[in-house]
Amino acid sequence: MITKKLKVLLLAFFAVPILIGAVAGCAPSRDIGQNNSSKATPLTAEELKYFNGDEFFNGEYMNIRNQFLSSLYDVPGKINLFHLFYCGSGFEETLTEAEKTAVVAYNGWDMEPDCACTKISRANMDAVLTKYMGLTLADTEETGLDNFTYLEEYDAYYFYSGDTNYRMDVSFLGGEREGNIFCLFYDDRFMHDGKKVLTLKEQDGTYIFVSNEKIE
Repeated sequence: MITKKLKVLLLAFFAVPILIGAVAGCAPSRDIGQNNSSKATPLTAEELKYFNGDEFFNGEYMNIRNQFLSSLYDVPGKINLFHLFYCGSGFEETLTEAEKTAVVAYNGWDMEPDCACTKISRANMDAVLTKYMGLTLADTEETGLDNFTYLEEYDAYYFYSGDTNYRMDVSFLGGEREGNIFCLFYDDRFMHDGKKVLTLKEQDGTYIFVSNEKIE
């Protein structure tokens, strides 16, 4: 949970653009392995450029890392899996006509929907969650998972949809770090629901997602 002091600082952060990158105090209250004795410092221009560039976020479709901004969660296990995997896992999946027929039969539909079917195998879900959150599907609260159709014989999840929730552009206004914890502030113009802070943890040469929360 964001502390009262941090909320006040962040309000100032977004209200005065010239101060972007100069706010300190990023210190999530939960224990996520940060060095609590260190002092939060603004990200350098080079660090912010990295997160706003195409190396970690953005880049070519479909960058699954962009999708970790698609829902709110205060701990990794609460992420909305339906929103995260709405466009797939980022891995190539083999989808057969037999699987489509099985999905239609499972749901009792008269015919196949006139839109694309997305498949996400459980193994690929686990691979994404392990790499970017340090947990597996079994470790989550399975939020949103029941919006998919699960076929046990294929150990995979399916979803028919004619739209997308993929955000092509991830852009942060500023950020700060405290030890190995990075807080990235942004105005969510994709969801149009206000200011947010994404928290990442630097680990083994990459970053894992810790939380994505609204700034009250």
